Amino acid sequence: MSPLPQLIQTHQNGGTIHKYELSGGKKQFMRFIGCFDGSCKFFNDVEEATRYLETNV
Repeated sequence: MSPLPQLIQTHQNGGTIHKYELSGGKKQFMRFIGCFDGSCKFFNDVEEATRYLETNV
């Protein structure tokens, strides 16, 4: 069973960023999830997720 996403940042507007480790074949991938108001989106790095929360929320 894969671990649950881990909270790594919260923003003053109520948004959150979580890191999530996925396995694909023989590799492990780290993805970041930006969430606000029940809507979440996957990103390749934490900077992208931060920009998403700052500009779209």
